[in-house]
Amino acid sequence: MGSIESSRKITCQIKPHDQTYSFLQALKVNKVYIIKLSTNKSGTTFTIYEKDIPKVRKIRKQFRIPIHFSRPDNIQVIHFHWSVLAGLLGFILVPYICSLFLWQISIEDVSDERQVKLEQELHKLNVIERKSLKSLVPDSEIRQVILANNHDLSWIHIKRTGAKMHLTSVPAPVIIRDQVDKTGPSDLVALRKGVITHYDLRSGERLVPINATVKKGDRLVTGLLKQGNKNLVVGAEGQVFADYWLEMSFQLPTKIVYDKFVSEEVKILQVSPAWKSFKKEQNVERLIELFKSAFRVERNIIVEKSSVTVNEQWIKEAFMPMLRMRTASTLSPNGKIKDEKILHMTWSNDTVKGKVLYYMNDNIAGKSPIHQGD
Repeated sequence: MGSIESSRKITCQIKPHDQTYSFLQALKVNKVYIIKLSTNKSGTTFTIYEKDIPKVRKIRKQFRIPIHFSRPDNIQVIHFHWSVLAGLLGFILVPYICSLFLWQISIEDVSDERQVKLEQELHKLNVIERKSLKSLVPDSEIRQVILANNHDLSWIHIKRTGAKMHLTSVPAPVIIRDQVDKTGPSDLVALRKGVITHYDLRSGERLVPINATVKKGDRLVTGLLKQGNKNLVVGAEGQVFADYWLEMSFQLPTKIVYDKFVSEEVKILQVSPAWKSFKKEQNVERLIELFKSAFRVERNIIVEKSSVTVNEQWIKEAFMPMLRMRTASTLSPNGKIKDEKILHMTWSNDTVKGKVLYYMNDNIAGKSPIHQGD
């Protein structure tokens, strides 16, 4: 292969110059074989072998003679200076080295207090700026810790863009239950057992005092008001909040398989295929593709299958926050979970079953139509 490349012929063109003769003599002294030589008014043209180009360039500098190199098919020969190559490598390697570190962390949350809290939790996990990306804990662990410490969040979006990390918190969704009955005036009755904590009424009269215990079906607010000897039907509108217990059951496999982020593969200087193509066919299109390949940075996310064995610690730190989010999503906008505790868990070969008891406060009132004559 080397003999084929060394036998390639290169055409050299020199414009009229007073040092041309001395230059040609110097080439002969340095054993540069000149295949054919011709001189006319436009200058001097001669052909050499490609292997002798370094010698010609070195001697040309001594005599300060500009030379135009080309192949017999008039395709110009491109030669790179080491200084240009070094500058190009520096231009690519410096940003690449910087991209190996985390330079910016941003947190998006509706609450300034929450942002400060999330920053503190990231510091505890050693997720800080100017930290090597390879030494950072996985996104799954960051998300698990934050969700375990913030029960009113349903998810944490973690987006990595180069050396930047952006966290977005997602509040637990709520389901707005509109219980307005437009068919006629109604009373408000208890839909479950609970202890009354407060009222939020637009119309109607309270029938049960605060801190009183009610059972399912008890009338809480009446929509029938008395004015002297007459009954005025206005209908009860609003909400009645009470504390109550809610029992939830769950069933999980003892082994959970999931996709785990391993690393981000960065490929730079993928110039080998483009360089081979350029050597075979030296034209503008190949040169452009060569430069594109030098500046192209490819990032591939590497994900592998991973598994976790379910144990009591994992259920408390990872699963319970998720179950809490799902339970909270069934509450009204002003409802909340006050406390929770695991009643019991039973283990088998491939399944774990359990029950969780939640202490909640929410609207327990539903409408009951007022019948004529009541």
